Amino acid sequence: MPWRRLGEQLTPLIGESGFCALFGRAQRIAGVRAELLAQCVAAKPLASLFASLTGILNEIGPANAAAANTALLDTFTSLLAELIGEALTKQLLHVASAGADGQKQAQEQK
Repeated sequence: MPWRRLGEQLTPLIGESGFCALFGRAQRIAGVRAELLAQCVAAKPLASLFASLTGILNEIGPANAAAANTALLDTFTSLLAELIGEALTKQLLHVASAGADGQKQAQEQK
């Protein structure tokens, strides 16, 4: 799940509260397009937030889950870019998508 990797990358920078606040904002905005996301609780700890999101996505079925998750990720990314800039957001997303192995390889190449 990309959310876990994203959380791992962002919480050291913005804290768990910051991540949850940003997720909650993205959820409210994306909720217009994905109403069932409103049932997901944006609360600490992150494990609870991710469990809630996973539960909702599992309930709504694969096609709806993919669309809802994409809407939420796109909204979250846009909000993050507004806060920290597009270049840093892209860098963080790249590292998060590569996962821990990609991060180690990138550090070794430096």
